[in-house]
Parts: sequence; structure tokens; C-alpha cells
Amino acid sequence: MKRNSSTFSALKNMLVLCLLLVSTGGLYAQDKGMEFEHGSTWKAILSKAKKEKKFIFVDCFTTWCGPCKYMSSKVFPQEEVGAFYNKNFINTKFQLDTTAKDNEAVKAQYADAAYIMKTYKIKAYPTYLFFNPDGELVHQALGSSEAAAFISKGKNALDPEQQYFTQVKRYDAGERDPAFLKRLAVGARDAFDEAGAAKYAGDFLASKPNMDDKDNIRFVFETTSSADDAGFAMMLNEPAKFEAVVGKNDFHNSLSGIISNAEFKANAEFFSKWNDQQWDEYAGKLKKQYPDYADEIITSFKTNSFRAKKDWGSYAGVVDIYAHSKSMNISQLNDHAWTIFTQCNDREILQKALQWSKLTFENEKIKEPGFIDTYANILYKLGQKEEALTWEKKAQQLAIEQGNPKDWGQDVIDKIDKGVPTW
Repeated sequence: MKRNSSTFSALKNMLVLCLLLVSTGGLYAQDKGMEFEHGSTWKAILSKAKKEKKFIFVDCFTTWCGPCKYMSSKVFPQEEVGAFYNKNFINTKFQLDTTAKDNEAVKAQYADAAYIMKTYKIKAYPTYLFFNPDGELVHQALGSSEAAAFISKGKNALDPEQQYFTQVKRYDAGERDPAFLKRLAVGARDAFDEAGAAKYAGDFLASKPNMDDKDNIRFVFETTSSADDAGFAMMLNEPAKFEAVVGKNDFHNSLSGIISNAEFKANAEFFSKWNDQQWDEYAGKLKKQYPDYADEIITSFKTNSFRAKKDWGSYAGVVDIYAHSKSMNISQLNDHAWTIFTQCNDREILQKALQWSKLTFENEKIKEPGFIDTYANILYKLGQKEEALTWEKKAQQLAIEQGNPKDWGQDVIDKIDKGVPTW
């Protein structure tokens, strides 16, 4: 067969172009984002860092961690992130959980991952560890963030004045300047060192700073995480001062969480054993000590206790008491309604949950589609199919108007149409 020379030439040029695109595409993909050392042992990485005189960045992640996945898919591949981290660090990752789907490369790092987790006391994910070229841990940061904030974490790791563990050494050597203590406490918080944050914040407050200063008020709010912390009494005794700076809702939620954690640690073993009289005695004691938080905390403890025992009658009785009070917000009320919907088949209790659900949106100026979805689902479980379908479509329309995908709630609508359970 005679070959058409122009066709052959075109095909040849196309092949060259494709090879060029593949080649440059591969280089671009490599250059665009962070380059990680895959398959290397921790010992080999330490050796390479020392030889190249480069810092080390370690991403400590798990397979189930949503923020970890976000960083890997959205932030690490960005060009500006890669440009900074590839220039200044040897980048590596260690998966700190194990799964049946782990490949051989991950399995080969199990021992190193276990060593890092234990040695550096990793408790939250993602945790980022930063080492100097000599393999000494100098900085630590946590959590997902956008590119600019993530780059800032890396810049702090390169700056001796910002490196958390370098600053801890200064503290251990005796430095107690108030401004230094304040920065150190914030650094401890960012490094998820709660004990350190409490200690350094306590030392700062012992220097008797001006507590009319808004920056100091915010500092106490942000570094107080336990009822044992020095800032707890300040927050409890002067709520108006803190509310004016951080907002009433944020202040209430923070203090409520601190009190709940302290009370839970002290009493959790008794909750499942208490009768009504013992619960009432505990509630009375809590109301004297924390009058603005007692009802909210009691509701949480009681419902958790009854949920564990699957005592849905008692569970509903507790929620009913507080459903119309200020001690339960609409989000909490929706959670309780959804729990009954998914866990309980008693029609009388489901009717109560339907009433709670309606309270979450009927008088609200800005309505949450998810709350209306809960209402529709409970209606459906009660056998009110057409009404349930009407409300679920209202929830879908509202969700779309608020910027959600056009198929929001469609799976529920389809199930209701077919008459199959949504629970």
C-alpha cells in the first residue's frame, strides 16, 4: 500500500507533539507541587538532610482524616506551595494508621511511622513536624489550611525566633519576659501542646498584665482549655468582659465545653448508675456552681447516658423538658430529633421528635435546609408520605437557593417516591 506522505508527516508531527506534551506535562506536574520522598526510611531521610543541609518537613496523616485528604489533594499540589517547600525542605509523609488496603511501600514504613508517632506524641491529624538539618525537632504545626497559611507555617519553622521547640529551650533556660511568655503560650496552642499552653499562659498571667486590654482578654480566651487553667476563673467571673471581645456565643460555647469536660471526667463512671434522685441532686449542685450552664450540661449528660442504654423514652423526656428553653439551641435540637428518627420506632416518641424538629426552623429568619430535611424524614417514618415529599422538596429548593448542588436531597426524594426506608 502506498503511504500518503502528507498524512505520514502529520502523524509524525502529532507524535512528536504528544511526546513533548507528555514530557513537559510530567515535569510540570513534578515542579508544580510539593515533591515527597516516597519509600525512604526515616534514617535515610535524616542522612540526606544532613548531607544536603536542608530542613525536613514531615506530614503525619491517617487514611480516615478528612483535613489530611484536603491538604494532599488541594494544597500540597499548588505551585506556590511546591516552590517554597521544595526549595527549603526535604518533604516526606508517614501514614500513622494501618489498613487492609495498605500497599507494600506503606507497610515498609510501619516501623518508622510507629516510632515517629510514639517519639513525638502525635495526637491529632494532620500534624506537621519540622526538623533542622541535624535531625532535631524545632517546630510543630497542625491542621488543614489554605496555601498562604501553610507556607507561613513553613516559614516559622525556618525562623529561630518562631520555632516552637527552640523557644521552649529558652524558657527552660530561665527566660520569663511577659511578651515572650505570651508568644510561647500561643505557640504551644498552635503546636497542640495543651499542657505547655496552660503552663506558659499561667506564667504570663502571674506577671499581672492589664486585663482591660482587649488583646490580653483574647489571649486568655484562646489559651484556656481546661478548668485547671489560670484563665478559667477569669472567664467564669467576668463573662461580660470576654463577651465584649470574642462574642457572646463563642464565649458561651467555649466555657460550656470546658465545664462539660471537667464534669464528665469527674462523674462519667456514675452517670449510667444514677437514679432520678441522684440526677436531681447532681443537677442542684451544678446549678449552684454554674447557673448559666447547668441545664445545658445536664441535658447533654442525661441524653448521652440514655442513648447508651437505648432508653428512648427517658431520652425524649429529657429533651422535652429543655426543648423550649435557652439551654438548647436549634442545632442541638435537630441532633436529638435526628437521633430519634434513626434509632427509635416508637410512634409516640417520633411525634415528640417531629415537634422538636419543627422548632428548628418555623420561626427562624434564615432556615437551614438540613433541619427541614430532618422534619421531612420523620414525617415519612410516621407514614405521612405526601407531606414528607412536600417538605423534602422545600428543603431541596432552599438548599439550591443557598448555593448547594441541584441534586441536593434527591436521594431522599427518590426513596420517598419509591416507598423505601430513608433510615
